[in-house]
Amino acid sequence: MSFAYTLYNSALLAVSPLVGAYLAQRYFSGKSRPGWRERWGHLPEAIKWMPDSRPRLWFHAVSAGEVVAAVPILSEVRKRLPEFDIFLSVLTPAGHEMAQQQATPYIDGLFYFPFDLPWVVKRVVRALRPKVFVALESEMWPNLLYHLKKAGAFTLTVNGRISDKNFRRSQKWGGALQRWMLSNIDCLMMQSAMDAERIRTLGNLREPGRVTVVGNSKFDQEVHRLTGAEVQRLRRELNLDLRSPIFIAGSTRSNEEEREVLRAYEIVLESFPNLSLIIAPRQLERASETVANMISFGLNPVLRTQPQNVESLPTQHLVLDTMGELANVYAVADIAFVGNSFPPVVKGGGQNLLQPLAHGKPVLFGPLTSTIRSEVALVTEAQVGQVVNTGEELAEALLNLLRKPLLRKEIEGHALDLISANRGVSAKYADAITEVAHRAPYKRITANTPHPLSVERDKP
Repeated sequence: MSFAYTLYNSALLAVSPLVGAYLAQRYFSGKSRPGWRERWGHLPEAIKWMPDSRPRLWFHAVSAGEVVAAVPILSEVRKRLPEFDIFLSVLTPAGHEMAQQQATPYIDGLFYFPFDLPWVVKRVVRALRPKVFVALESEMWPNLLYHLKKAGAFTLTVNGRISDKNFRRSQKWGGALQRWMLSNIDCLMMQSAMDAERIRTLGNLREPGRVTVVGNSKFDQEVHRLTGAEVQRLRRELNLDLRSPIFIAGSTRSNEEEREVLRAYEIVLESFPNLSLIIAPRQLERASETVANMISFGLNPVLRTQPQNVESLPTQHLVLDTMGELANVYAVADIAFVGNSFPPVVKGGGQNLLQPLAHGKPVLFGPLTSTIRSEVALVTEAQVGQVVNTGEELAEALLNLLRKPLLRKEIEGHALDLISANRGVSAKYADAITEVAHRAPYKRITANTPHPLSVERDKP
């Protein structure tokens, strides 16, 4: 048994009253209540009684955004490994709902991720017995990784990233724990050269091929590009005016952020009084707060889920309180703002800029975007997006774009070129996963072992 493992769990035991209080708070607040038994290591019956004659892959994606990144990889892996059972775990209800909507064609089972307590993760690893474990982006759990390695599983991180906040915190407090945890990950495949260098630094990982740069799988998200007729049909379905320009603020995370957006909208209305506004809060439970914020600015918002009278007048102010619809609704926009980028932000800030760009829409975002740093760099370099620091700057950018339809058309072409040029990353991840899945028996990588993934992937 590892000394680091013993030390880590002794520390957990010492603070067990706090851990217990935290878990109780998660349950009674409703945040962890869905899938409560699964979180304690009891797999769904459909998985528990599934024949175990086939080899197994276990993917983990924390929430809706990570599921979006996982789906194109899962699709490619499913094509390459039809003989494997593929399971997906998620941490949040939003992730679970998104997985049910988008991932079910490619997986054999879905469950809530277990609490990272030794006896809990041991139960899941023993029941699932995965040959390969694949974690999306920045998901690292010390006990799970330890027990996966002890069971002989091959462990990978794909679409990996390290935000500025996590990097600073890990440098300050991680130390030996971070190095031990990363020692239990066989291969870390990162989105950018900066992410790769950061993970090498945190884990002191210098073996050739252990850390590679592949790219961002979100470029491969399947977004249906609507025809003009389909856009008009969707406008009618949303009860929006067919001729008015539309501004969408997607994935907003706080009242403060929405008020900045509404201040900008208030300014722009003076020049474009027919501009329609759609706000899509990142968390559906915030829809009532979004409505209240819009009312406080004198608007008359309507919920997407609110039944509409067929003969009612078109709405100018809509709250999109549905899961999984935003990526498609961006098609009706003239301009998009992507939230969790005005303070205060969650986990360093940033949400998916690529969804509006896939429809050729100019994208605006606030200054706090450390979790999507690689996307921001590509978007600003291609001049299809712009950072705005305040509501006033957002209003200025909106007015500039609304007054220049030819500029918007030019941005549309550049945005579609950007998406097209960066596609194919998911296939590279799937190739790597397939390569290690076919390796048998499992062999632990050491500094002297040629790395199975040491191909031409280690470049920015």
